[in-house]
Amino acid sequence: MDYIEIASILRTQRYRGHHVFVCGNGGSATTAEHFTNDLFSKNVKAICLNSNVSIMTMIANDFGYNHVFSKQLEVYAEPNDVVVIFSVSGTSPNITKIAELDYLKRINIFGYDYEPITDAEDRHLTLAHEIASQL
Repeated sequence: MDYIEIASILRTQRYRGHHVFVCGNGGSATTAEHFTNDLFSKNVKAICLNSNVSIMTMIANDFGYNHVFSKQLEVYAEPNDVVVIFSVSGTSPNITKIAELDYLKRINIFGYDYEPITDAEDRHLTLAHEIASQL
């Protein structure tokens, strides 16, 4: 899926008033936060799942770290909401657990085709800016 297709999906979300949830781990978490800010500035109902440390640590403590994103989505998300996932590998258990929530549309921005890892993270941020510029 290219950035124009992703931007089209996100414009539809904005028009319909649905939420866009964004998440990532490590360096991808910072990209997720940055992208959430860009979406919010374009009047998209965007929420970054890795930004609330107290909720993340409560979920990690009570349910296990593999659930830090999926549990938030179980509580916050409604049918037709979108989740944008930034991940270099796409294989982290807390990322793969999101796939079990089949009522959400997922936009997976994985970087396993890029080398080295820093290149993937740079490309993710560039892609996020390209998407936001289309909104």
